[in-house]
Amino acid sequence: MKKVSLLIVFVLVVGLIWGCNLPNNDVEEVRTIKVGITMYNEFDPFTEEIRHNIENNLTQIADRQNVEIVTTTVYSSQNQLVQNDQVEDFIEKGYDIICVNLVDRTDPSVIIETAKSTDTPIVFFNRELVEDDLKRFDKLYYVGAEPEESGKIQGELVLSALEKRFDEIDISGDGVIQYILLEGEVGHQDAIIRSRVSVETILDGGIELERLGDEIANWDRKQAQTKVTSLLQGYPRQIELVIANDDNMALGAVDAMKIFRVQNMPLIVGVNGDQEVLKYISDGVIEGTALNNAEAKGRVIAEMAYGIAANGKVPDDINLVDGKYYYVPYIKIDRSNVKEYIEE
Repeated sequence: MKKVSLLIVFVLVVGLIWGCNLPNNDVEEVRTIKVGITMYNEFDPFTEEIRHNIENNLTQIADRQNVEIVTTTVYSSQNQLVQNDQVEDFIEKGYDIICVNLVDRTDPSVIIETAKSTDTPIVFFNRELVEDDLKRFDKLYYVGAEPEESGKIQGELVLSALEKRFDEIDISGDGVIQYILLEGEVGHQDAIIRSRVSVETILDGGIELERLGDEIANWDRKQAQTKVTSLLQGYPRQIELVIANDDNMALGAVDAMKIFRVQNMPLIVGVNGDQEVLKYISDGVIEGTALNNAEAKGRVIAEMAYGIAANGKVPDDINLVDGKYYYVPYIKIDRSNVKEYIEE
């Protein structure tokens, strides 16, 4: 009887050991997804905010979905050839999807053909390429905002201010608003359309305008400051309105006005919703801005990147225009609502 009991114990122990060494098919392996991000420039505050939100949202998605998401960000230093090589390097290293903030929106051919030949999906963002280029491969997408909307908001901000205090803004008293335009960069679709629509909106509102200057400042605060300083030397008291394609250049205009000690600050409008600009709006230094929602863009890009890489498709709750485009709406910000957007 004792021998039988020992035999049973031995069998149970061996069975237990054997069972422990068997592979556990119920334990799901953690999948690794590789996402590459290439940025046109590391010194643009707005695109850096988008990049930061993409990375943060991918981290949150990884936690929710129990997957490992490896995110690698590189910068192209405003050189399209460098960016082409970066995309090729991502593909050679087996990245599942690449998010591209184009250097030159008119020259995406190398990236598109490289992606197409390797069946690698690309999400372009914030620099909208030509429609025909986006149609060249069925796994190309774009996330951005419609520039017409931002230009219209800028025009509406100006019209609203002029309706309330035209005589105060019209320093010369001639019934004409003298303005300068600060444009983002040559050939950038947002800069071209935003500039045109903002001015057209003001003119359509019955306001007579006289342009004193139209300067390219490349979305850069220091460049904008330099360009406005130069204009102030020719028009020290005549500038009544500054239309800046983005907040960074609006801040450059403010810097120039302060250094030049302009007594009557002109009406200034921007685009993006920069926190420093929001504080200036609250203080009455800048009239308003069109919030270009970097947080929403980052979230959508991250969700699209994960959905395409993990499931082979854009998530169902992201409604694309023409199966290719996702546009994040702008929000008009002035003194009436600015406190809702200022971060404490």
